Amino acid sequence: MPKLILSITAIAALFLLAPLSAVEGQSDPEPAIAPAPRTVNLTTEQRFIIKEIVYKDLKVPKARPGAPEVIGDVVPPDVQLHDMTADLAKSVPAAKSHKFYVTADAIVLVSPSDRRVADVIK
Repeated sequence: MPKLILSITAIAALFLLAPLSAVEGQSDPEPAIAPAPRTVNLTTEQRFIIKEIVYKDLKVPKARPGAPEVIGDVVPPDVQLHDMTADLAKSVPAAKSHKFYVTADAIVLVSPSDRRVADVIK
């Protein structure tokens, strides 16, 4: 008799707790948010040209650590933005209206009207 009661209790516990564990496994505390779209469309060749000119020809100081590198993020006022040079504007017309800054591992293009990250070139 004690084995029967123990078996029934174990089965009841499984039925009561099983739905809770399935729900917990499916719950996601943070909703999925799609990344912001790029506001400038650059080809692979144009990205290469920007990297070549910025890294080899321009001596631009790097932005402070922690400067945004996510498309759509607002760039704080303490991050200095640089104008596109004549060479950059001529070689990559799609980016001539943007500004940029350099981080430890990327060139970040910024829309000057709202100071949002438009594209990140790594």
